[in-house]
Amino acid sequence: MSSPPLPSRSLGPAVVVCKWQREFIATVLDCGARLYVVLDDGDVAHRNPDWDLLARAEHVYRVSGFDSIEELGAVAADLTVRGAEIDQVISQSEYSQYGAGYLRTLLCPGRTDPLAHVAYRDKRLMKSRVNAAGITSAPWVSLADPAATGAAAEVAGRLAFPVVVKPAAGLGTMSTFRVADPDELTRALGSWRSESALIGRQLIAEEFVTGRELHVDALWRNGKPLFLTVSGYAQPRLDTLSRRSLPDAPSDGSQLIPESEDPELHGRVRDLHGRINEALGIVDEVTHLELFQRADGELVFSEIATRAAGAWVPSMLGAHLGGDFWEIIATGLISGTLPPLDPGPPFVGGAHIAPGASGRITSMPTDDELAAFPGIISWDRWKNVGDDFTDRHGADWCLFVVYGAQDPHEFAAQAARIATGVRVEVTAEP
Repeated sequence: MSSPPLPSRSLGPAVVVCKWQREFIATVLDCGARLYVVLDDGDVAHRNPDWDLLARAEHVYRVSGFDSIEELGAVAADLTVRGAEIDQVISQSEYSQYGAGYLRTLLCPGRTDPLAHVAYRDKRLMKSRVNAAGITSAPWVSLADPAATGAAAEVAGRLAFPVVVKPAAGLGTMSTFRVADPDELTRALGSWRSESALIGRQLIAEEFVTGRELHVDALWRNGKPLFLTVSGYAQPRLDTLSRRSLPDAPSDGSQLIPESEDPELHGRVRDLHGRINEALGIVDEVTHLELFQRADGELVFSEIATRAAGAWVPSMLGAHLGGDFWEIIATGLISGTLPPLDPGPPFVGGAHIAPGASGRITSMPTDDELAAFPGIISWDRWKNVGDDFTDRHGADWCLFVVYGAQDPHEFAAQAARIATGVRVEVTAEP
């Protein structure tokens, strides 16, 4: 006897959402979608899903992880035999991008490129496709086996040093390093170990690019941006890993660049983003694009992800756009329009406040202190006093703050005050 169809509680689009995010899931439901949710063990163990809210979904599936082909295939099989015709599969996290892409390939027959979701994660295929479209990136080399004899020599024969080496499908600057010459590369590859959060062991090496590092965050519907913002990191992310401090701004952060301040840059970024989207088949997605702007103004492609930005960026964009960021992108993806917004200040920045070294956290600003600090709009704690901070990579988060102002001079003063006045202290651990 076959399984009965899943009950239809709505006539809206049928949407699969991968990973837990409360505001996003609540908004998808409020938009009238027929929602199917896939959670992994990490969601259940660490992210405190709201089971009352999830009871409004058509069905909730649980998998051990989004890299299990067997379990994701079982999700697709169950949806298929129950007659659920899926319109969209949405990934909430870098960790679910491969799994969401696999589900999309199985469940959405209109998708004709089975490698599309791989190109959104694997930087080698990603760069190969954008390079083929005439888009500039740093010259690069694939290292399928970093331990192979001759791997360092191949890089040295094809790239100019210094070079940056990173996991082909990495994130958050985990297991990423810069080397100055072939000998240093040989030693680094010989001792390279991947972070436990990463599964793949293949690497990409690319020439180091100097210039301002930008991130571009956008929401696309039918290939058109419902919003597109351009922001500049306070310093390149690799410099942030060294905990190099800046005198006039939080060193680990970024600032929105209002279009009125640099309309020419915004125009070139929009044109380039459209070409990148065409090369990678991006039509209905939220995207986080990273670029370098050389001293002569040339824009160099770094990488793109078809998911929302992490760290402080969602809160920063929400403060600028004038609404909850997750509600904004959920409404846009489901309905094709943005919800009513009350735009915030034109000059907005976000920062990660972290100690300068590993250790046990001994002091952090209180909520009252943050609320009273000039210019701070919101904050988000990831650690508390007594927690350990490991200065190992750029994604061990402590405290995010978002700040803003109406004019550039006051904004610069706020950034300088936060750089010196909002601190997290640790005691060194042996």
